[in-house]
Amino acid sequence: MFETLDQMDWKNLGSHVYNRHAKIPDAIRDLLSQEPQVRQDAREFLLGGGQDFGDIHNTTPYIIPFLVEILASPDAPDIALLLFHLSGVAEHIGYQKSPSIRLLRLRLQTYNAFKAGLDTLIALLDDPSQDVRLASAELLGYMTDEVKILIPELNRRFLEEHGEEIQVTMMRCLKRLLNSLELRDYALMDQYAPFFKEVVEGHPSHKVRVAAARAAVELVSQYKQKQDNLSPQVPTILAQEFLELSSPFDHQEAGDKSYHAEMVAKDLSRLSPEPLLNLLQDSAISAEQAHLLARALLANGILHGKSIESHWDHFPNYEKRTEGLFYLQNYSVPHLLRQPYHGKNRILQAIVAADKVWEIPTNLFSFFYGLPDSRQTLQSFLEASSKS
Repeated sequence: MFETLDQMDWKNLGSHVYNRHAKIPDAIRDLLSQEPQVRQDAREFLLGGGQDFGDIHNTTPYIIPFLVEILASPDAPDIALLLFHLSGVAEHIGYQKSPSIRLLRLRLQTYNAFKAGLDTLIALLDDPSQDVRLASAELLGYMTDEVKILIPELNRRFLEEHGEEIQVTMMRCLKRLLNSLELRDYALMDQYAPFFKEVVEGHPSHKVRVAAARAAVELVSQYKQKQDNLSPQVPTILAQEFLELSSPFDHQEAGDKSYHAEMVAKDLSRLSPEPLLNLLQDSAISAEQAHLLARALLANGILHGKSIESHWDHFPNYEKRTEGLFYLQNYSVPHLLRQPYHGKNRILQAIVAADKVWEIPTNLFSFFYGLPDSRQTLQSFLEASSKS
């Protein structure tokens, strides 16, 4: 192990997250220390900690191969924690901010370092430790250029796996991999659809069925919006999950729960609008739930493809909760609507008719679509557009 570690010219490779390049070889060896704190300090020095967690630097793609050697060692300590740290790096590879060409090359180098260790990462899905299997599945979900290998591998391992939490994680990672499919690969969706349909309709765990339903949404073509390869239970499961996650709906205290409610609403916005319209007419929903449903319906009726993804990238600012549900005006309005078209007015009219939508002031309509933010003005807009 580590045969070439001391032969590396670490000093001249370029930036490292905490500089001190000469310390890198010892830090890699410290990952095998008998002391837990020494191992933790080594992980954070090599891969970042706190606000630097997962940052990619010039040294990162050269460090990863040595960490893969550790992952391949059956007696190495803290394998799950090391995989967790590496997942932070893998997640950074796909960040959507516009990097320089140098950073793009560095991200590609880092991805290729992971790819070189793909066999080891896949083998860890069979590890006796549940934590290791979970962490390896999480990391593999970021290997989006290996979908043709990983989707069938994860499908097969899912059927062999009995841990509910790991199966849920596998479904979450399959969702990420399916979302990364390019137009040229869309034929694969029909190939994988029966697997997800079987899990949605027959798995004994409700949590797993929900995760499978969320993953199955990615089988809907962003261009053709064809849903005939989905289980008919998918919209119902997602609608029920939305109600459970978003009630009570408190963005300041609920944390992850409210975020997941938004993500389920996003999934529903990818399907036909009927489940959302039915939820909006439910007299038991809260004003906050109605707001999020209106947001999903607007995305459903007006956007398509990757535009829906960008819509959900804008998060609300709830620091002034008593004043309303307002969105930060950090970006220009991406869609200014002036002409009606098929499907839009039906959705807007349903939103206008829903009393709960209007109980809390919001800039939702103007922020995303350049529409009026008051009920009366939006109704007037609809009447005028129907005459034009």
